[in-house]
Amino acid sequence: MADSVGAFALNHTGSAHMRSEDGVVVAHASYEGLGNGHGTIMGTLAFPLAENGASSGVCTWTGQTFPLDAPWTSSTGDGTWEQIEGRYAWKIHIPVLEISDGNKLRSEGELDLVARTFKGQLFEVSD
Repeated sequence: MADSVGAFALNHTGSAHMRSEDGVVVAHASYEGLGNGHGTIMGTLAFPLAENGASSGVCTWTGQTFPLDAPWTSSTGDGTWEQIEGRYAWKIHIPVLEISDGNKLRSEGELDLVARTFKGQLFEVSD
């Protein structure tokens, strides 16, 4: 497994719930904070809530970073979530984050629904 290229620690800043075209409620949770080597990070995780009480599902990330020594970038990626047994917390896995500067990263993190935090690690993705 590749070495981490940076950790991130984000705090929940708000949520919105919308209905998709097919009638599924989608939760949009916004986060912001810092990422080692990536500066300020702001973004939104979206979770379709297709099944009551589900313990896993899909998610998407859409965000933006503001590094101190480089131009800002945007990022998007599709991933999965899985509830951590006995806790209101989810493991978030996004295998490929497409970065607007052409880079690709993998994100592995934990979203703590009680503490309202999203923390994890970023890894380089090779083509």
